[in-house]
Amino acid sequence: MIPSPATSPSTTPLAGHGAPPTERWPSRWAWAPAALLVALIGTQISVLAAVLDDPTFSTEPDYYRKAVDWDAHMARTRESEALGWSTRARLERAAPGASRASALTIAISDRQGQPVAGARLQAVAFFNARAGRPLALRPTEVAPGEYRTDLDAHHAGVWELRLTAERSSERYETSLRLELAPEPR
Repeated sequence: MIPSPATSPSTTPLAGHGAPPTERWPSRWAWAPAALLVALIGTQISVLAAVLDDPTFSTEPDYYRKAVDWDAHMARTRESEALGWSTRARLERAAPGASRASALTIAISDRQGQPVAGARLQAVAFFNARAGRPLALRPTEVAPGEYRTDLDAHHAGVWELRLTAERSSERYETSLRLELAPEPR
């Protein structure tokens, strides 16, 4: 005997179970994987934003070009050494409550100890623990062989100064480490 559509097993309710279940709003557990995925992506975005804005992390600017030009850098270093110039630098904290920044004084002398006057200086300074925030400087000559500029140095500790001095056809490059004393209490 062939069952009629009216008595088909797929439409007949099971005994004791009432009518077949109707379509309902999906269970809230179905949203759990989506919520976890959104939380994961949000966490990754916030960590990435914190890392990209971290001043304690830095990479050497143009490091690939510098690596390719290593031989030229070494030649400039040898030329700087051949000049026989020497550099002394002093970093002085501004007086408490002063409106000016710290003062950076650079003295350059030649092989005989005579001041190197009339040079054009360019420098980059950065606090070692915040190397991701370098400061470009242009010291000006205040006395023969003595150059000065303001340095926005708020952190006590070790600072690195990368200096380039040019006078006519002479070019001198050096790096110095300076220490800024903490503010007196």
